[in-house]
Amino acid sequence: MTKISKIEPFEAFIKYLEEGSDAHWTQIAEAIGVSKDTITRWKKEPRAKLAIEKGINYALQQMQKVGSKDWRMWESKLKMLGVSPIDRSDITSEGKKLTGPVVYIPKEKKDE
Repeated sequence: MTKISKIEPFEAFIKYLEEGSDAHWTQIAEAIGVSKDTITRWKKEPRAKLAIEKGINYALQQMQKVGSKDWRMWESKLKMLGVSPIDRSDITSEGKKLTGPVVYIPKEKKDE
């Protein structure tokens, strides 16, 4: 852990992280008046790592709260967690894996 010389900006940085800010690191740096290199150093601090984790948990809770009835939210959450909602490798046909799209082509109709 390094000594933090800019206490007020660091506390503001921690607050941004804990609240689940969706701002980019560069935007946070501009907002609190420090360089992006300072932010890069601060991200390695144990307190910042905990704040990042807290912010991610907060953001996920908010997603779940707001989008609880929206299937797209659940799909997005699964993707963020590294789970594919559709595993295309499981698609089989008579025990053989399909290598491409299956297209149904109906037989020609005879004139009645």
